Amino acid sequence: MEEVSNLGKSIAIVGRPNVGKSRLFNRLIGKRLSIVHDQPGVTRDIVAELLPNGVLLMDTGGIGATEDMTEKVIASATDVQANFAIQAADLILFVVDSQDSLTVADERIAKLLRSSSANVALVVNKTDMPTHANRNDEFFRLGFKNMFFVSAEHGYGMESLFAFLEKNFGSLEYVAKKEDENLVKICVAGRPNVGKSSIGNRLLGSERLIVSEVAGTTRDAVKCDIAFTTKKKEEVKFRFFDTAGLKSKRKVNTSLDYLSSMRAKGAIESCDVVMLVIDAARGVSELDKTLAGEILNCGASIMLVVNKWDLALETFKKDNIRGYENVLEFKKKYEEAVRKELFFIEDSPLSFVSARDDKNFDSMLEIAYSTYKKTYATLSTSKLNNTVRTLIEKRTPKLVAGKRYKVYYCVQTAKRPITIRMYCNSPEKLDDRYKKYLEKNLRKELSLGGVSIAIESVGKERESLQERLKGKQETPKKVPNLRKEKSKWGTPRGSLKGKSLSGRTKFADKQAAKRKRTKKAIIKR
Repeated sequence: MEEVSNLGKSIAIVGRPNVGKSRLFNRLIGKRLSIVHDQPGVTRDIVAELLPNGVLLMDTGGIGATEDMTEKVIASATDVQANFAIQAADLILFVVDSQDSLTVADERIAKLLRSSSANVALVVNKTDMPTHANRNDEFFRLGFKNMFFVSAEHGYGMESLFAFLEKNFGSLEYVAKKEDENLVKICVAGRPNVGKSSIGNRLLGSERLIVSEVAGTTRDAVKCDIAFTTKKKEEVKFRFFDTAGLKSKRKVNTSLDYLSSMRAKGAIESCDVVMLVIDAARGVSELDKTLAGEILNCGASIMLVVNKWDLALETFKKDNIRGYENVLEFKKKYEEAVRKELFFIEDSPLSFVSARDDKNFDSMLEIAYSTYKKTYATLSTSKLNNTVRTLIEKRTPKLVAGKRYKVYYCVQTAKRPITIRMYCNSPEKLDDRYKKYLEKNLRKELSLGGVSIAIESVGKERESLQERLKGKQETPKKVPNLRKEKSKWGTPRGSLKGKSLSGRTKFADKQAAKRKRTKKAIIKR
């Protein structure tokens, strides 16, 4: 087979809602990337992934979703995203449902596709058995040259579709590729409807992500690549993930909410830097605190982003909030309040932005790259030990079973998170509160604001009773050194050098008599 250059080529999967587009996408990719659910209108943003041959495969939201499927504003935005994919694609896989037969919506989409310049292949999905293909003659009326009867769920008929794709784009055999080590992975995370997708669009410089006032608009973890040049003229490649809004566990009521939250958490765990987005109008919530802790626990670094700052300023000017001389003082006090609530990451970089007005986004990627470099920093061992020693002297560990936690030596053993191994007397004497004290202050003293730090305590290995007894038996008896040992009276043996045993006894008697006379003299006085 001739090698085909696929640089910049793409395939778009389109169709009406709930015909199995996401399932077909996952089948072609070979892994579950796009959320699959029986509920119509689950996919909204374009979910894209590279095939093994370098072709970009795009899963789109259902075209023509009705109001009973999803909100009108989201349905309209989904159609716009699907149309974008149609215009950009070299090949369109038009998916229809074998079990529903040909519908008016299918005919409307077919008319739209004929007007595009892209090559179109009709994929009749949910053909679970060979006999089902006989009932689908009506789909030939759509007039597409290439037709495939498949079952994306069970894999029936996929061989012919794969052969067609290989003929047009080259081999689809999976070849393990090493990911670019210089690729910086970042994502936005936070509660629903805090403006994560809006921030993503500003960073991307396009309306790539669907934005609406409806909470929970984003469901899949959508990824995009960003090329960026720093102030020092460094070329940086970012891989940006937009995630679904995370809810507290008691509010995750449906399987769709659960799947969305799992995808979001998976994206967070894979990223180097996470932008935790806070709604300026609502401030820091308990869920924000929980999310910040989870981000640190998975080893990622944190950037704090206060979005909708324009609303906070409007409120300040309109209501004439007392206690502040001007806007700058209000902003300063607001930042202090945020850092106080998130005290365990109070030294994290913080940005005030307005996604609506596109303000203050110039420095965000610069800050993200700076935080990324700190995440993979190599610490000086001497500086690390001096810092730990100072922190322990400043606040000594509490007594546990009559002993304190004591550190002999520490060294950095890993990155992301920055892992510090402390060789100590007894690991179990390090309680969680003191451990957090060390982690927090190490970030502060070593200028690692927002970076996740993990402490490993390593103590001396305990010997069993049999090992100790065996060691005593094997240890030879020490020969006493009379020159170095002291007598029971505290007089160095070396001072009696050359004296016989009787001479030593007389010397001891003289010393005892002298002490007795001194005692009598004191009593007489």
